[in-house]
Amino acid sequence: MNHIKQEIAGENTMQLKRGLWEKHPIIKEFLRDQLPMILGVFVLAVAIGYLQNGYIPGGDKPFSVAGVRVPIWHLIWMGLWTGYTMGLVGEASGIFSLPYSMSILQFTNISVSPTSLITTFINPFGALLGYWRGKQLNFDLAIWLCVGAVLGSPIGPFIRVYLLNDPEPFKAVIGLALVMMATHLCIQITPWYLSKTVRQRAFKEKFDKMMKERLEAGESPSGLPADFKIVTLEKSFKRIKIGYWGEEQSFSVPIMLFIGFIVGVIASALGVGGGFMLVPILVTFFGLPMYVLVAATIPFVITLSITGLISYTVTLPLLTGKSASPDWSFGLFVACGAILGAWLASKSQKYIPEKFLKSMLGVVTGLVGAAYIINYFWVLPFKI
Repeated sequence: MNHIKQEIAGENTMQLKRGLWEKHPIIKEFLRDQLPMILGVFVLAVAIGYLQNGYIPGGDKPFSVAGVRVPIWHLIWMGLWTGYTMGLVGEASGIFSLPYSMSILQFTNISVSPTSLITTFINPFGALLGYWRGKQLNFDLAIWLCVGAVLGSPIGPFIRVYLLNDPEPFKAVIGLALVMMATHLCIQITPWYLSKTVRQRAFKEKFDKMMKERLEAGESPSGLPADFKIVTLEKSFKRIKIGYWGEEQSFSVPIMLFIGFIVGVIASALGVGGGFMLVPILVTFFGLPMYVLVAATIPFVITLSITGLISYTVTLPLLTGKSASPDWSFGLFVACGAILGAWLASKSQKYIPEKFLKSMLGVVTGLVGAAYIINYFWVLPFKI
């Protein structure tokens, strides 16, 4: 009798779980895709932290390479809000986390750049998994940008060591990048810019209509539709032509290679993924919608980050004898929060007014960038 009751109870529990997952597909997605990745990165951070320091850093125990004492939860929180911001605007987790690391946490030595690359390397994998599962990545679009990144990103660490080794000039350059980022965000909400991006806006309206229909049908309002494919129509060493949802666009291979190279050099020197430069270029000059940009930016950021890390940790010491190793556990703890933040942003983006979001981020980012630049020429009355 007890055996039958246990079987009935077990069956009821399974039915309850299935009902919960069917009713809340977002929970299923989080438990299936995001939680294992977050836990895996966290365990790796703890293990590497112990191997690198001889103890688990955090709180009163310093991160030896970073030279700072900070609780682990603080790093996860930093990753959470920078990852969330990146997910909302589609770019720039690295360019947001660097100022926080330097000014708030006082991580100012040269290792802050390769440490930031750890986060920009890991952060896109959650999105990559989703797009890969949906067969919505097109590597023909991204390949030449990635080749450019492979050629350019190994140069960046040498610029960092020989030209931007001192924290103050480096902060000034970061400030310039922040002002550029702020300018781009603010321009995006102007009537002039909106008039220049009619095709992207029409595509977005079509996409939003489809998302609304899926939501009303009881489906998960996340991800691209199953019939959305970025297909390669033509490809050669001169041009690539892609198609998506009835649209067609072609790109010059040498130009894409050059863009990848230049962005790779600058981004790896700073210790960022390069999205804050690549996204404006692809939107403004090539007219790509944000949902198509992912096909290029995710592989590019991953490629740039890993080649930059290799250059900082292997190539640079071998050729110059100078060490610029990252603080692996510091970067991995930040990445835990960044993964969760980027995923949360993908679920809440549609509820936040675009103009409000971009104007707010543009003002804050611009003020921080301007403060860094001004502080380089005239010492401000407060520490930054």
